[in-house]
Amino acid sequence: MGMLELVRETGSMPTTDAVADRAGVSRRSVFRHYADVSELLTAAYELQREEAFRRFPRRDPSAWSEEQRIDAFVERASELYEYVAPVRRAAICMASEYPVLFDLMRGDDATQRAIVESLFADYFSKHSDDAAGLYVSSLVAATSWANWEGLRREQGLPLEVSREVVRTLMRGVLKVAREALA
Repeated sequence: MGMLELVRETGSMPTTDAVADRAGVSRRSVFRHYADVSELLTAAYELQREEAFRRFPRRDPSAWSEEQRIDAFVERASELYEYVAPVRRAAICMASEYPVLFDLMRGDDATQRAIVESLFADYFSKHSDDAAGLYVSSLVAATSWANWEGLRREQGLPLEVSREVVRTLMRGVLKVAREALA
C-alpha cells in the first residue's frame, strides 16, 4: 500500500494527494475505497501488522530451555520492532488527531502481553495471581516497543547491545520470580 511506503520513507503522515499519487489514482478514488482518513489509517496499520506477523512468525517454544525462549523472543521482537519503527513512530505522532491509531497500538501491546504470558506461563503458575501479574507486567515492560525505542533511539545503543539489555532484563525478572518461590 502506498501509504505505508510513504510513512516508511518519510517517517511522517503523508498527504492524501501523496498517497493517491503513489497509488496511481486520484484523490477522489482514495475516498471511494475508504470513508475517511481514520479508515485509511486503520487499513494501512492492519496491513503492516499482517506483513509483520508473516515476516516474523512465532515458533513453538514448548521444548525450549529458558535461555532459548529468551533468545528466540528477543531476536523476533527486535527484528519486528526494527521493521515497524517508522510506522509506529508516525502513529504515535498522529494518535492525538486520529484516536483509532491509539486503539490499534494498544491492540499490538495486548498481543505482545499475550505472547509473553504464553511463552513463560509455566514459570508463573506456582505464584499467586498478583505475583504472576507483577512478573508478567515486568517482562512486558522490559520487552515493550517503548523500551526498545528508548534503547535504540534515545540511548542510541547498537542493535546487539539493545538485544543484550533486553535479555538481561528478562533474565532478571525470571530470576526474581524463581527466588520468590525458594
